[in-house]
Amino acid sequence: MKRNRGMEATPQEKLFEYLRQIIFEEEPQSIQIKELPEDLRDLGSGLQLLDLWMGEVKRLSLALSDGDLDADQPRPDNVLADPLKSLQATMKHIAWQAKQISKGDYSQKIDYMGEFSMAFNDMTLQLSEKQEALEKSRDDAIKAKQMLQEVMDGLERYFIILGEKDQRVRYENDAFRKLQAVDPKFAEQLKIQTCSGISGPREMKRKWEIEIQTEKGDGQQGNRYFVVDANFLLWNEEPVIACIIEDISEERRKEQKIQEVAFFDALTGLHNRRYIMAILEKWLEEADPFVVTFIDLDNLKFANDEAGHEEGDKYIKQAADLLTSVKGTTEVARIGGDEFLLLVKNCSEEELHQELEEKRTKLFQMGQAENAFYLKSFSYGIVEADSLSSSRYRSELLREADKRMYEYKMKNKPRIKRSTEEKL
Repeated sequence: MKRNRGMEATPQEKLFEYLRQIIFEEEPQSIQIKELPEDLRDLGSGLQLLDLWMGEVKRLSLALSDGDLDADQPRPDNVLADPLKSLQATMKHIAWQAKQISKGDYSQKIDYMGEFSMAFNDMTLQLSEKQEALEKSRDDAIKAKQMLQEVMDGLERYFIILGEKDQRVRYENDAFRKLQAVDPKFAEQLKIQTCSGISGPREMKRKWEIEIQTEKGDGQQGNRYFVVDANFLLWNEEPVIACIIEDISEERRKEQKIQEVAFFDALTGLHNRRYIMAILEKWLEEADPFVVTFIDLDNLKFANDEAGHEEGDKYIKQAADLLTSVKGTTEVARIGGDEFLLLVKNCSEEELHQELEEKRTKLFQMGQAENAFYLKSFSYGIVEADSLSSSRYRSELLREADKRMYEYKMKNKPRIKRSTEEKL
């Protein structure tokens, strides 16, 4: 029955309106229990309790939706809020589990929330597997680093690790530490020389040689040679340069000895035929004027036959010493038993002739001073490289120089050789 305007609502209608507000409105208007009939007062009191409980449920729901898991819980007798209170407790536990996971505890699991539990547990399982892989990788890296250090400490070669940015030492192996203890100055010099070779754009690998001058025990200067093999890598998660430094001084000395055998005469220390012929070819290609001189010692066979090769060797070395002091840009070599070849730049044929005569006289005087039983002297033939009109070929130059030497020897032969009777 439709109520006429102005008519007062019945108590039942007031209670129904109160219930509607409790359900649908945020702040329902409460009713006055005393205004209700006696038989409706218990229902009114029940609705007021429902209003109180629903308010607590709404406030907790709003707090949870905002992420406030520490919001005040409804009163204990609010049975309507029990599911929310259980949800709040669950969410707080999940939040705590998430914090534990963030600290690396991947053992956390949820067993009572359906698909969410499956997703959560699958996530923690994957994180746990990744963590195990990372730990294994880290352990492997630590073991590899320890093994590398043990290997490097067992090497005779020097091994240092330098920071890529500041090139300060991050690690030195046992061999390098021993070097520092024995000769700190040299070790520092070696380190500086190594750093100086690290320049230019970053490369995966570089290799170079360094040479360091050192003092021998007798105060003389010597050289030591090293090859540096550098690799760019990570060391304790820092970009570094690992340098293996190998002493190749002995190899260089062996190479020098081989070169001496290949290009030097063992008796005189002069260059040998192979070397001087290469220089002759080079000078001919350069087309600069120079003088070729073929020199032959007089009476060497006589000295060897009469007094032995020891006397002959002495004679050869005396002549070699004199020829090394020829003025100008000079290359001199012993090309045979009693033969020498002299190449001289910045000197005319006449100037060289005069100087060789002086040296020939000096050699003769040395023999006289020694009271040698034979005349010490040499014969020579001089050819200017540009004096041949046909060509500048080596064989022609040498042939002409040999010819002139022979002519000189024949011309001076009466004054060169003593008789065997004079020796006696």
